[in-house]
Amino acid sequence: MSALPVNLERRRKRSTQTITALTLQLEHIFEREHLRNFTLGDSRGLVIAQAGDSAESDILAAYAPLLCRSTEKGHRERILARMPQFVPGIESDAIHVKSFEVDGEPLFLTIVGQPGVYRHVGMYRAVTGVRRILGQIPPA
Repeated sequence: MSALPVNLERRRKRSTQTITALTLQLEHIFEREHLRNFTLGDSRGLVIAQAGDSAESDILAAYAPLLCRSTEKGHRERILARMPQFVPGIESDAIHVKSFEVDGEPLFLTIVGQPGVYRHVGMYRAVTGVRRILGQIPPA
């Protein structure tokens, strides 16, 4: 009787370097969800990792904390209205920002892509992946 090897590891590309691992995580979801951009930034508006155009990621990381903090709908709309000046062709309904914490530090994931449930699934996968990579939760 022959036994087939069972490979439980889903991840194909891996790295022991944190920034490279974060980038690979974002690139995987970026490709899978056919996104325009996927950026992980910090509370100062700096890019930690990104998939997509790097100049676009710089702008998205800078605006992410502002978008998450703006609770007034009109204020958020004014911020989004300025974005096409820096990111040509971007539409406000294509941007989704999620804030979360790792070790008490706020981080921000920004997706630019078609609106829909799959975009939110990609966001959830990215948050869990980032936390895993940064040692917040054990690997599955």
